[in-house]
Parts: sequence; structure tokens; C-alpha cells
Amino acid sequence: MNKDYDVLLDVRDEDSPVPTIRAKEVLDGLAPGTILKIITSKESTVKNIRTLVANNPFHLIEHAINDEGFVFFIQKQ
Repeated sequence: MNKDYDVLLDVRDEDSPVPTIRAKEVLDGLAPGTILKIITSKESTVKNIRTLVANNPFHLIEHAINDEGFVFFIQKQ
């Protein structure tokens, strides 16, 4: 997966719910149209990130599992 993104948030060493909280903080500070790539190693974060996107003006472009971990590409609307 080789997608373009503007900001990287690597929270592989963080336990839930910290990755979701940090993602929200970063996304809130971004300009509309900006794409955030989030990498986490915790499966428990997947549902939390999806809920975050569903309840905010964010668009989940892609979610995948690869050698980096659980990877999300989220665009701020």
C-alpha cells in the first residue's frame, strides 16, 4: 500500500485508547482536505478509529493490515 498522505501518526507503542485520542487531536488541528496516515499495532484501536471517523467530519480513505500494523488513511473534511 503506497498512498499519499500529509501527516504521519505512528502510535504502535501506545495502548488503547491513546492512539484514538492522539488521532483526534491531530485531525482537529489539520486543514480540511489533509490526509493523516495512522499506524497502530493494537487491534483494539481499529474499532475506536472507525467510531472516531463515523462521529466526526473525517473520511476513512483506506484501512489495511500489513507489515507496518493496522494502517488508516483518514482525510479531514
